[in-house]
Amino acid sequence: MFPAVTMMGGMSTAFPDVCLTPAPPSPSPVPIPYPNMAQCPTMIPGTTTTKILILGMPAGVLMSMYAMSAGDLPGVAGVASGMVMGPCKHMLGSMKVLYEGKPAAYLGAPVGHNGMSPNAVGMTVVPSQVKVLIAP
Repeated sequence: MFPAVTMMGGMSTAFPDVCLTPAPPSPSPVPIPYPNMAQCPTMIPGTTTTKILILGMPAGVLMSMYAMSAGDLPGVAGVASGMVMGPCKHMLGSMKVLYEGKPAAYLGAPVGHNGMSPNAVGMTVVPSQVKVLIAP
């Protein structure tokens, strides 16, 4: 059983997030790996639950979107997505727990970073709360 993801707090990380980065004196950008992080409080409200609150905050579900991520700021474009500081989304939810008909997001589930075609796939590593536990 793992803690449920909410907008209360928590963080998702991914590594490596390979981005093209200017490297003088090279005439073209070179690919450099960066760590990438997204904060759970930045989840876009319309992508989370509207009727289910955990400790007063909306719960995350499969396909919940984070507005932006950080960590790859020196880059100019992600190798896979072409984005830097792009949105993130939960890619896997619980098979046993549904919120409003959607699989519940939980600590340790994969999160795609930097756009619809993610540069890096990470996971939620810092819990939002520890009172409500979810079975994967």
